[in-house]
Amino acid sequence: MSDPSARIISHMNKDHQLSLNDYVIIYGSVNPKYLVEDSVQIVKIDTNQIIIEYDVIKPPATRTLALYWTDAKENDNLKVESWSDIKGKLISMANYCAEKQGYASKKITKILGPNFLDFIIMYPTWIILILNSYNPSILRNLFVNDQWFNKIIKYLPQFVFSGYKFSEVHALKLIYTLTFLHLGEIIFITIPLLKKYRAPNNVKLAYYILNFIEGFPVLLRLKKLAK
Repeated sequence: MSDPSARIISHMNKDHQLSLNDYVIIYGSVNPKYLVEDSVQIVKIDTNQIIIEYDVIKPPATRTLALYWTDAKENDNLKVESWSDIKGKLISMANYCAEKQGYASKKITKILGPNFLDFIIMYPTWIILILNSYNPSILRNLFVNDQWFNKIIKYLPQFVFSGYKFSEVHALKLIYTLTFLHLGEIIFITIPLLKKYRAPNNVKLAYYILNFIEGFPVLLRLKKLAK
């Protein structure tokens, strides 16, 4: 595909639907709740302008947005004088349009689960705290006569035993503390971040649950996805 126009159109229509939607919303002044999101397509592009077709549901119609590069406002004030300038212009336009709506130009749709270390630390911690808050003798009786457990504990450092005894005595307080901290992270960090990156509802729910269990490691994974 040597034609630069066809190459750009194919790439944008296939991989950058979110940016195309934002172009129409901002430059075309279209209400997003009336836009048929997957209908937005570039039909023509050259060094003078970009032409986008899209469908709206109220009233039902197919519309066209013809936008000259000189009229496409963005924060970098880039000029398009050749085909090589178009990519940078489109990226700057996408950032500008997303920012005008209070969003990022990227969308988080992937759910990253815990790595091995996060899993073996936080998930057993919750189980231990819940059981110890109910009855500390449950785990004590379960493991005291286990041969494998008795072999392993010989190699564990003293702070592990001290920490476990502390969890027996203060299990309920620790549950309240973790709940308070993790809910704070969800309310003040996770919810705004996922809103900014326009995560679907199922993705949001998954991260809320993961964040409640694991805490800040989930925020690190979200920061990674947001880059």
